[in-house]
Amino acid sequence: MKIRFFLLLLVLSFNTSAQVKPFALIELFTSEGNRDCPPADDVIRKISAETKKAGQNVFFLSYHVDYWNKLGWKDPFSKFQYTIRQENYSRVLAEKEMYTPEIVVNGSRSFTGSKEAMLRTSIAEALSEPAKVDVKILSDSIANDTLFISYKISIANPNYVLRAAVTESNLSSTVTKGENSGKTLNHDHVVRALTSVDKPELQGIVALPLKGIKPNPTMELIVFVQHK
Repeated sequence: MKIRFFLLLLVLSFNTSAQVKPFALIELFTSEGNRDCPPADDVIRKISAETKKAGQNVFFLSYHVDYWNKLGWKDPFSKFQYTIRQENYSRVLAEKEMYTPEIVVNGSRSFTGSKEAMLRTSIAEALSEPAKVDVKILSDSIANDTLFISYKISIANPNYVLRAAVTESNLSSTVTKGENSGKTLNHDHVVRALTSVDKPELQGIVALPLKGIKPNPTMELIVFVQHK
């Protein structure tokens, strides 16, 4: 299985002398069942291509939530796990209500996912600040539909959570019901698997289940650390 590794760190609330290359982690909460979401997918696709071409340290996670499924179309990429992740953000960010499309940048700023100018500004601001802690992947292997990731972080803290996500691009759906009925929707950076490790040690192994996921060259692995 070939997965391109993009290694980054997200730490929200502490300082250290470490100088790690700045990054921007863009988390999009979206759904095929909401008519407002396709424009956000287009924005992500456009900016992703631009930042990749420019060699910028910008990473994208597109979570398909499941609360729009009840309106007639079941998003094939949706998971309740991603709805819970958005719900957790709603408890700590300024926007207390859950909606799609929503973008969260580096875990600390949120806004409507189709606001291209705001996203560009947020990326520029994120890339102006060095990350606080380093994350390295030492090795990886697959056994029994599980990806095992050996990692090392420069600082351990009981308030940290290490997260690992596998994304897939070049996905599409022909929607036959709901608000986007009759449309063919295209998606990139869709989170297909996500796992977390509470209180990660300085070095350890993460097991990421990949059952039902067919490996392909569009898949990427993103690993980051976040304060609770």
